Amino acid sequence: MALETALQWWLHALEQGSLARWVRRIAVATVLTGLTLFWLLNKFNGFYVPDAMDQAQIARQIASGQGFTTQYARPLALGIFAARGPVPDPLPEINQAPLGPFLNAVALFVTGRDPKVSVAGAMSSGDLVIAAMGVIFLLGALLAAFLLGRTLFDARSALLGTGLAMATALVWRFGISGLPQPAMMFFFNAALLCLVFALRASDAKSPRSTLIWSGAAAFLLGLVTLGNGIAVWIFAGYLAFAAVAVRPRTTVVPASLLCYALPLLPWVWHNVRSSGQLMGFAHFALMRPNGIDELAFAADLEPRIGFQWGNFLANTAENATKQFAEIFGLFGYNIVAAAFFLAVIFHVFPKWEAAQLRWAILVMWMAAFAGMSIFGAGDAVSVNQLHILFLPVMLFYGLGFLLLLWSRLGFEQPLLRTAFIILLYASVAAPMLAAAGGRSLRFNWPPYLPMLVEKLGDWIGPDEALASDIPWATAWYANRRSLLLPESAQQFELINSERLLGAPLVAIYLTPASGGEKTYAGIVNGRYRDWARVVIGELGTKTPPSWRLRSKVNLPIDGASLLLADRKRWEK
Repeated sequence: MALETALQWWLHALEQGSLARWVRRIAVATVLTGLTLFWLLNKFNGFYVPDAMDQAQIARQIASGQGFTTQYARPLALGIFAARGPVPDPLPEINQAPLGPFLNAVALFVTGRDPKVSVAGAMSSGDLVIAAMGVIFLLGALLAAFLLGRTLFDARSALLGTGLAMATALVWRFGISGLPQPAMMFFFNAALLCLVFALRASDAKSPRSTLIWSGAAAFLLGLVTLGNGIAVWIFAGYLAFAAVAVRPRTTVVPASLLCYALPLLPWVWHNVRSSGQLMGFAHFALMRPNGIDELAFAADLEPRIGFQWGNFLANTAENATKQFAEIFGLFGYNIVAAAFFLAVIFHVFPKWEAAQLRWAILVMWMAAFAGMSIFGAGDAVSVNQLHILFLPVMLFYGLGFLLLLWSRLGFEQPLLRTAFIILLYASVAAPMLAAAGGRSLRFNWPPYLPMLVEKLGDWIGPDEALASDIPWATAWYANRRSLLLPESAQQFELINSERLLGAPLVAIYLTPASGGEKTYAGIVNGRYRDWARVVIGELGTKTPPSWRLRSKVNLPIDGASLLLADRKRWEK
């Protein structure tokens, strides 16, 4: 009899009691551990996003005590610095937001790692350390999302919604990308949680608590903006919502502005002191002529700078159209998250906090969309892609809406409801399952070959510099001052003769990023048309008389890379 009673207790505990909670926790921890190991150890093969390598080399500058400076020089930035006086050495960083580099600097400082290629002979250990930091923040973001979902709905919905986020491949691709989005997602979810508490305090007519929680939400959104300046548009959406829904407005709005500005002041001061502009390099990006990509604009030492409404509107319309066309991919092909937009209009939420917050999310997302239309959202995994921040919270709303539709179909059997949830998981996890079936290369070629780029650091001294079509990679892996290949050989010579980099330019490293066109016409009419003879290896009439880089060698893989130098440095 005692054995039967004990067995009944265990079964009850397993199904509904405390044991069930521990079983769920262990299951979630096991799945998270498995996914983390899968993406870090199996799918990660080094950085492939230029901004990830750029932020990594800035992080090394910070970790080595050189401050928020960079070894990656854009000709346009050199022109901006030169117009203000002597070009500083090392160069102040005025393009990347500081959150990612500073967090990466902590990881590099604590582990003592540099980007030496030491993992399986192909991967940079610095890449792996920074990717691990990103995964840690991603796990924190998922926990914050779970707490948000439980506050808005219930524990079951929170667990299901967080599970859907875990099943989305794009979330993990960001986690190991080296970009700041995982940390931004963590702070964003925390900000939304504070906003929920501010709404509760406002409803309870507690001005002090309302002020504290709304100020905390604004401060956290300030940290999000430190990850990418475009997030100022998210705060604009938050402020518009708070001005309508959170009371007392006369104190909440100014307090939110103050708390938001606090973490941003050092960055703004750095930009103003270095470039004379609040937004740093982003200010000049608004002046980019239509039809010229961002890299080509940054590669021009002496562009025709001036704000023109025609160019601005054309670029904005082009970016907005691209976002609309790729919006499903920017949300990781997650059909449940996409259902959020239907839930906002057609779903009645049982909790008033959830009903209120949906409008905040919608307004903030629309504002973010406008910001990304102005500056460009980039690819699915890129530094300006902020749709990913909204994915977890949109999943909760989309899931609630889809489950409501299912219940209205009249299928009451628990088994059918479980099958429907499994179907949702399968649709969301399809890209991850496809990724699991494919094999990852040991490195991201073309154009990145870390072990080769690292050798450039042996061939070129610390008091010298090089130019490249992938200078973010040479700055990170070779640890040398790296110039984005200028618009022309004449500009290259001018930068060298004026010592704008503070060091002589002794080499040019070219990869399939510039020489990958299959035809001569594709090269001479493309982005590097003024370098066509150099790109295809024909040194001749187009080069200046003083041209010094007459030694050249084709480098792996299959001779697809080219190194031009002042002497045969590779014969050391």
